[in-house]
Amino acid sequence: MTESFSFDGWSHGDHVASCPGCEAAIALLDGPGTAVEPPPTLREAVLSRARRRRGPAAAGVASVALPYAEQVAFMDGLLAELSAPQWEAPIDRHGTVRGLVEHLAANDATVAGLMGVPGGGGLMGAAATSPHRRWRDQAGALLERLSAGSEVLLGVEVALAGTRPARAPLRQALVQRAFETWTHADDIRAATGRPPSPPRPEHVHRIAEFGLALLPRAMKGPRRAVSATVVLTGPGGGTWTVPLSPASDHVAVLLSADAVGFCRLLAGRWPPGSFPYAAEGDPVLARDMITAAATLGCDR
Repeated sequence: MTESFSFDGWSHGDHVASCPGCEAAIALLDGPGTAVEPPPTLREAVLSRARRRRGPAAAGVASVALPYAEQVAFMDGLLAELSAPQWEAPIDRHGTVRGLVEHLAANDATVAGLMGVPGGGGLMGAAATSPHRRWRDQAGALLERLSAGSEVLLGVEVALAGTRPARAPLRQALVQRAFETWTHADDIRAATGRPPSPPRPEHVHRIAEFGLALLPRAMKGPRRAVSATVVLTGPGGGTWTVPLSPASDHVAVLLSADAVGFCRLLAGRWPPGSFPYAAEGDPVLARDMITAAATLGCDR
């Protein structure tokens, strides 16, 4: 680093002797492994500048943005690893990995549009840009604008992705964005010989809760005036009582299953006919619930 330095006749040694910044850098790079303590004011200076540029997200906003941000980071890293042939690896429903990423960006666009992020034009309209870059730029802009917004925005309704028309508050739509990003990342992992990677348990819990809230509307036939208790086990599990109609005052079935497996069922990645679950009470109602749950994915 210092071998060829010369400026106005100064040797590198002369410059380093008169420049504390370079002296510290060289100590870090060329030292014999001894840790060099950073200046005591450095941390606060960096944080202060960061706060002036953009304040921290509100606590409520951060809590719903984090699962999505984490899955975006995982997907981003995964896509960056793919070889050119792997981008053309076949994937059910979307043809190839490339087609799946374009589908994901299109589903993200509804929420991005609510946040004022350009969709069909702008970020998504540059044909010469790779699908990875277009998806990542849109997701990054969405998260940046979200982090600068208030918690009031989380209550604004937006259209959810999927074959069933539905609307929900932005806080729920962000759970769906995290859910779909994870699902498609696992699709890509499977298509390219990589192992699946479930979200953190607390994020699995949010995804399961999101799906269970949509379940009554997804069930076919007249609604019965009953409820169902759903017990999901393993990381991210929990217990929910799901009213299947507004006037439900009787629990007709207790259904239990693995939490991560149930999320895969919600995504349409586990055929309902082979999904492992246990039920006490009405077996027909339990089967109808499992069948309906498998229709709540974001593919279209």
